[in-house]
Parts: sequence; C-alpha cells; structure tokens
Amino acid sequence: MTDNPRPSGLAGIHPFGSPELQQFEKWITRFLSREYQRLIASPVPFDACGIRTDKGDMWEQTDELMEGHYDEPVEFFEAFLDRKYLAYTMAYYGENPEEIAAQDYSLEQAQAAKFRLACERTGLRGHEKIFSIGAGFGGFETYLAEHYPDIEVVCITPSRVQTNFIRDKMTRREHPLNRLNLRLIEGDFGTLPITAEETGSYDMVFSVGAFEHVRNWQSAFTKIAGMLKPGGKHFQHLITSKIVIPQFLDARKTLIGRYYPGGRIWPFDVVAAQNGSMELEQSWFMNGLNYVRTLDEWHRNLWDGMNELYPEVLTAKGVKHWSEYFSLCKACFAPLDGEVYLSLIH
Repeated sequence: MTDNPRPSGLAGIHPFGSPELQQFEKWITRFLSREYQRLIASPVPFDACGIRTDKGDMWEQTDELMEGHYDEPVEFFEAFLDRKYLAYTMAYYGENPEEIAAQDYSLEQAQAAKFRLACERTGLRGHEKIFSIGAGFGGFETYLAEHYPDIEVVCITPSRVQTNFIRDKMTRREHPLNRLNLRLIEGDFGTLPITAEETGSYDMVFSVGAFEHVRNWQSAFTKIAGMLKPGGKHFQHLITSKIVIPQFLDARKTLIGRYYPGGRIWPFDVVAAQNGSMELEQSWFMNGLNYVRTLDEWHRNLWDGMNELYPEVLTAKGVKHWSEYFSLCKACFAPLDGEVYLSLIH
C-alpha cells in the first residue's frame, strides 16, 4: 500500500493499495475471468465479428490517441515509468506465475530484461541497420546504444512529447542516445513515405508495444516487407489474446476507447495469419502476469508521486482517468493466471 495520503481535492478517487481500490480490482478481474471462461467454452469465430485486416487506414484515431494519452506532460510519465528507459510497455519478470511473483527485479531491470530478450531472440549482432516503429521515449534505442554501439537506428513516433524528449536526450553528452547513430522521425508510420533509398535497406524492423493500434495489418506488413533487405526480419512485441474477444476488437464499441482511442486486442491466430508479405518464423507467448506486475508498479509510482503531480500536472479528472486505466488494465491481464494475453512475434 502507498504511504502517501490522498491529497485534498481527490475525494472519491481511491489511492493505490486502498481497500476500496483492491475490492474494485478483484471485482472486475472476477467479471473478466467469467467472460474469458465463457468465450473459451463457446468460442466466437473471428469471421463473425465483422472486422477486416485488409481494409482501411493502417492506424485509426492516431491524433486522438496522442492528444488523450501519449501527449500528457512528460513530467507525468517520468513520475511512474522507470527512470532509465521510460519504457511504456510491459516489463519482463519471468515465464510463469511463480517466476514472475518471485523475481526481485526493479522496474528498470525488468524493462532491460525485456529489451535483452528481444535482441537475443532476433539474433541481433550489433552491426545492423534497423527501423523502430513506435519509439516512445527512446527506451529501446537507449538499450541499443548501451549494448550495440555500432548499430544504425531510424525510429519514429507520432507523439510530440516523446519526440521532444528524445531530441533533448540526443543533445546531452552524458546520455547514451547522444552516442547512437540515430535518426528520429516525428510522424505516423502509416502515412510515412518510404524513399527509394530506404526500400530494401533495413536488416530488421522492430515494433515494441505499438501494433495494438494497428487497423490494417496487410497494409502494415506490406510496407514493412518493402523496407527489409532480402532475408531481413520483423520483430513485434504486442498484446494479443489466445481467444477471440469480440468486444476488444473495436475501441469505438468498448471501454478501451475511453482510455486508448483506436486500440485493439487482436487474436494471436489472426496476427500470425497475416503472412502475405512475410512468413512467421517464430512466436513466443509471454504470461500476462508480467503486465499485471508492470502496471502495479506504474500505479504505485503514480500515487507515490501524487503530491507533485496534483494539481500542477494532473487535474482531479486526470488522476481519476489514469488510476482507473491502470486498474482496468490489470484486471484484463490477471484472469486465469495470465494465460489469456500477450505474445512476442518474430
């Protein structure tokens, strides 16, 4: 439980670790557990959901997502993310519930473990030219700068806040990004023109925690395939489900859209089947309790720093919004010992 009392002005918003919040998280977890069990017992065919993977824009609601989620003040993200990487994706604590619970990693160490695992599983050697989709605050790029100093990186993010943060770190001599051969693009990968010089020029294309926002998989994979050299690889780390969950396939029709416009949780089999431009080489399922623990760390950090965040950085409405978001996300990943969500795709 957090040691910080609830600041005045936040009446009715339950702090991290409070009995009221714990009860709410248990309730929503039980509700989703029953829903997942129902869908396991009576599966819904993906074709019956009316969702296409080869139509429409590559991404949807990008501007809304930036405005309502990723372009919060950087001080907000610095308050709850790990201090070194500011990684806003799942950290890695272990392969199963027992390992995840017993692991004594700090949040920063667990984020580094995730990046290390991605590099190992792709066979990254350190001399490649890579493209990183969804750079965030440059956490993966920072890790690459520390461990693969000769690598060449081009990264993209549509977030103004994230881009400004990375640009600032690139100018600071003490920061690893200052020493990396890095080109930063502020923009939407879906509308980014790929020049003739870049076509077929990348050894690897990475995406760590970005493709939950994708709408048109065929468009995305065709574009990525065109960027790769012969024999090049695309690596994704994204949230998928082992079963079809119809209400999570369209953010406009579910609670996801309130917190994460344009977000979807695609079934793994659907993602794996998008092989018109590339062939799936390997995939690994990572237990969703890794995300529960990550979210719990973020949620705790948020409330531990609340006296600095409220009201200068976040309004009471903002505090309620983000606290609910963390609780609901934990409840999504927690049911059935974390065996419904999350995978790495190579």
